[in-house]
Amino acid sequence: MKLKSINFDPESKYFTSMIMLCCSLLLFVGCASTSIPMHDSMESYTVTMERTACRGNCPVYALTIHGDGTVEFEGFSNVPYKGKRIGQLPDDSVRVLLRSIEDLDINSLKHEYVHQATTDMPSVLFTVLHMKDGIIRGKKIVDYQGDASAPEGLRLLYNRFDFWYSHIQWQ
Repeated sequence: MKLKSINFDPESKYFTSMIMLCCSLLLFVGCASTSIPMHDSMESYTVTMERTACRGNCPVYALTIHGDGTVEFEGFSNVPYKGKRIGQLPDDSVRVLLRSIEDLDINSLKHEYVHQATTDMPSVLFTVLHMKDGIIRGKKIVDYQGDASAPEGLRLLYNRFDFWYSHIQWQ
């Protein structure tokens, strides 16, 4: 019996799967650099904020707000709720969020703010997606909280998400 390495054998399904995964990621990254039109209906937008872990007691969670006001929360650690929850935001709150993103000019922001002036801080992954006619456009920002160069308006958006996750009536 001849042993094969599944990592480098071009004939293996694993190798082919990894190539397909890399191509898919490149396609998504290509989408992530596409500008987002900010004047469509609210329902065409999805905004996600994910907070990562730090060495201390930082809250670790993901919060996704859909344009129709549906909010999905998944708490991992150091949050009042662990696991998945569903909630609802009023249309006015969603409208204010999208207006804040537009005022911030999300399309002009960098994709990364990752200079480590301070260590052991959490990161925030902030994503805005727009879907229309089957086409998805989006912007993803990786913001290491030890990097002071991120715009203050971005940090204010994060604070709004933090407020919502602790005040929404979760199901």
